[in-house]
Amino acid sequence: MRAAVQRWGMRRMLLTARAALEHAGTAQQVRAMTRRAAPLFARQELYQASEPIGIGDARAWWIDPAGSPQGGVILYFHGGGFVAECRAVHDPLLAAMGRAAGARGLMIDYRLAPEHPFPAATEDCFAAWNWMLSTGFDPARVVFAGDSAGANLALVTAMRARDEELPLPAAIVLISPALDLTFSGPSIDRNDGIDPMLRASVARRIPEWYAPGLDLADPRISPLFGRTAGLPPTMLHVGSPEILLDDTLRYAAKAPDARLAVWHDMPHVFPAIRGLAEGDRAITEMADFIHVHTSEATRGS
Repeated sequence: MRAAVQRWGMRRMLLTARAALEHAGTAQQVRAMTRRAAPLFARQELYQASEPIGIGDARAWWIDPAGSPQGGVILYFHGGGFVAECRAVHDPLLAAMGRAAGARGLMIDYRLAPEHPFPAATEDCFAAWNWMLSTGFDPARVVFAGDSAGANLALVTAMRARDEELPLPAAIVLISPALDLTFSGPSIDRNDGIDPMLRASVARRIPEWYAPGLDLADPRISPLFGRTAGLPPTMLHVGSPEILLDDTLRYAAKAPDARLAVWHDMPHVFPAIRGLAEGDRAITEMADFIHVHTSEATRGS
């Protein structure tokens, strides 16, 4: 009963936030709304965040979960529709993943649209991977992870590293990924109004800010249309009512090493929401996946 009440309350809060997003006509309004709503639903974790580190035109910071071993590293690409960043949401999410996986996290704070449209974010994310490699991090200890737009950037970064014959991370974890900015999947309309967090009208504004006038089927913008050959094993988590559900389903169908988890009645990026047992279980599954693919490199750390 308690879990059902929590889910009901969370859904009501998300519907209120969804209505506010529908009326947010500018990226600045989206950012302001996100900052106001975040404390109401974000996870609560114990962790330490470092001072920002300059990486090219962007910055990053370390997230060290309390009492966690430091063998592995999660390079995290935050969501926010390419236009917003909210540390109150993404830092504790990364801390929870790191705590469960025995890893520290590096959060890349890439430049945001519309002030910095494509390819600024992709360049910043690729620079972060280059920085890790040049600093001496063992790729076999590193996992890329991201949510929503950040999952897009995680996959684009891995595809570019593969194409430029750079070392790849041990694995990739994608949460509610936004992989198709043409929005050609039927779920964009089928789940519109069912998804408690996003409406199709809001999603369709994102390309206007992020990639105005560009070919949205370009795999650097919509990695769903990119080649999957040669990429690391990938885990994908998504909620069944999401308007972006088909992004996940179609990518999992074409990626040979993909592991897919569809969570019944869970909202967009549900592992970031506190109080959801399903979110805790999803984080445990992600941590197990990370352990499997980094255990050899991190043994003895």
